[in-house]
Formats: sequence, C-alpha cells, structure tokens
Amino acid sequence: MKRNGFKVFSFISATIIFCVFAFVTLIAAAAVDEGTDGNNFVIQAMAKIYYIFRFPIHTLFFRFIEGPFFFFVGLLLNCLFYGFLTERIVFIFDRKKSN
Repeated sequence: MKRNGFKVFSFISATIIFCVFAFVTLIAAAAVDEGTDGNNFVIQAMAKIYYIFRFPIHTLFFRFIEGPFFFFVGLLLNCLFYGFLTERIVFIFDRKKSN
C-alpha cells in the first residue's frame, strides 16, 4: 500500500493558524457591525476577510447553525478544512520539489 504522505504536524499548525485568523477577523467583523471600529481601514479590511474564513460551512449551512454551533462546529470545521487544504498544497509542492 502506498502512503499518502499526510503530515500531521503541518495540518495541526495550519489549523491553529487559521483558527487564530478566523477569530481575529470575527472580532473585527463584529466591531464593524456594531459601529465601534472608528472607521479604521485595517479593521474594515479584516472584517471583509472574515467572509473568506466563514466559507464553506457558514455560507452553505447558515440556517442550521445557531448558538454554540456557530463557534464549535462552524468555525472549527472551516479551520479544519483550510488546514487540510493547506497541508495538501504543501505536500504537492514538496513532492514536485523532490522530483
């Protein structure tokens, strides 16, 4: 059987980084929604980036996500998705580099 070369450390690292970014952009989006951003360009840009981090779970299944599911299911699954995607992209580039 052939191994797929899945690197757990890369996956966990990428997932943690995406969770931090998702949480920071969520706070920025909340600040813009509440009007407490002070018209700061950086905060408004981070709030717009939140729409990237909320894809695919919040975008596709928003009507099913309520209360604690918003954080624990929605954002966590999005971060896991992006972590997996990042790990696979790094694996492909490493494989092409070694050939």
